[in-house]
Amino acid sequence: MFKVFIVALLLNLFPDLFQERNDLYNAEIYPNPASEFINLKINSDIDIDNIQFSIYTLIGNEMTLDMDKISEKEVRFNLNNYNTGYYFLSINNQKDNSKILKFSKN
Repeated sequence: MFKVFIVALLLNLFPDLFQERNDLYNAEIYPNPASEFINLKINSDIDIDNIQFSIYTLIGNEMTLDMDKISEKEVRFNLNNYNTGYYFLSINNQKDNSKILKFSKN
């Protein structure tokens, strides 16, 4: 958990630092900012069933996930129980490749 927080902090302060590693996933998150849910669309050959997802607050607390698979390349996360604020979505596959996306909840 602390590791994800440090990576997220570094990513925020030095966005180019992780650019090469983050390009392993061509992913988009929408809507951002969100109110009730966010969608994550993976635009690469990575199988979404082999990906682990985690959502963290700015201070590194891991949130409970309520996730629905929409298609082979898209998932939806329910944010109704989240407070207004900023969050990080961590995407990890079994090959130890990861990406962190920032989003806000209204």
